Amino acid sequence: MLRRVDRLPGGVARLVDAVPDEDLTACLHLIVATVMDVTAVSTPEIREVIGHWRRQGGATMAGVARLRLVAAQHDFDAFAHQRRGDVAAQRDSFRRARAVDCAVAAMSPSTTGESPRDALRESAYEAAAALGGSAGVVAVLADHVV
Repeated sequence: MLRRVDRLPGGVARLVDAVPDEDLTACLHLIVATVMDVTAVSTPEIREVIGHWRRQGGATMAGVARLRLVAAQHDFDAFAHQRRGDVAAQRDSFRRARAVDCAVAAMSPSTTGESPRDALRESAYEAAAALGGSAGVVAVLADHVV
């Protein structure tokens, strides 16, 4: 079965599969932290939800719903910027939406029961879109591959 992560360059899918099971959670945390930092999308609301997820080992449905609303707002902003012809602002809003979607995907094991490995696959894909390429994702994943 072909997954979205399989389309990324740099061997991202292979690296995701090589992360040891015991490192999946730490890898998800690092990908989310990296994307939030690089895209500067973090707000107190986002930090609260992510902080709860990291401290408690899981996210609440209400917290994830708040993140989905933030991502939707960034997607709407990207559309509005595109309609105005502001490509730079469109790209920035798009990347911010993907960064928040990366966090939502990382939290999916506690909210939807998805496996941590599948969550890492989706998070890696969204992170690559947020970062504008796969190099940063490869660096995070390689840090966890033995």
